[in-house]
Amino acid sequence: MTRLLSIETSGSVCSVAVSVDGSLVSSIEILQANVHDEMLSKCVHDVVSNAGLALDSIDVVAVSAGPGSFTGLRIGVSFAKGLCFSGKPNLLAVPTLTALMHAGTEVARIGRFATITAVVASHRDLYYVATSPVEDPTHIAAVELLPLHEVKEHLSDATLVVGPAASQLTPNPVSGLTRLSARFVAFAAWKLLEAGAPFNDAMTFVPEYQQEFEVRSKGL
Repeated sequence: MTRLLSIETSGSVCSVAVSVDGSLVSSIEILQANVHDEMLSKCVHDVVSNAGLALDSIDVVAVSAGPGSFTGLRIGVSFAKGLCFSGKPNLLAVPTLTALMHAGTEVARIGRFATITAVVASHRDLYYVATSPVEDPTHIAAVELLPLHEVKEHLSDATLVVGPAASQLTPNPVSGLTRLSARFVAFAAWKLLEAGAPFNDAMTFVPEYQQEFEVRSKGL
């Protein structure tokens, strides 16, 4: 039996989940923004307890690894690394856009789309974008940082758009696929493990920030 804890803090959602042998057992999502630092530890302990497990029984910690919010990524990845520092559980970094594309795979198949594009807003009217064929078993894809008009140039009727920015790009986004979730991280993690993805070194791993951190004044 393999027990997996997944963490998503790369955006506004603070979300954690526990799954066992590929099946979701327990999940918690807090949609209130800017509470990661305050709530993540409690959410992790609660979701593990709700699953009827002890924290030291977790085998793998899968964390949304970016790109996304600098602060959110720092909090989530630092927490995950702390849990894995001793070598058990193992750390598995799941690219944020990869998790979104895995979440959309079945919908894309039903809709007979050829590709999936995941889009997450950055700042300064820029967007993180990645595209993968629907039948790619890993959905590991290069991430680009593009203005909105260039994102639109990437899209076609054969592409399913997922992610928090999908509503800006398509008139009928799939509502369940327009936000981030630890459930998506978990689903992607199981697919990556099935494909033979290696674990990450908890001492040296850093999230995919993509951009340098910038201090912004309130109200700007």
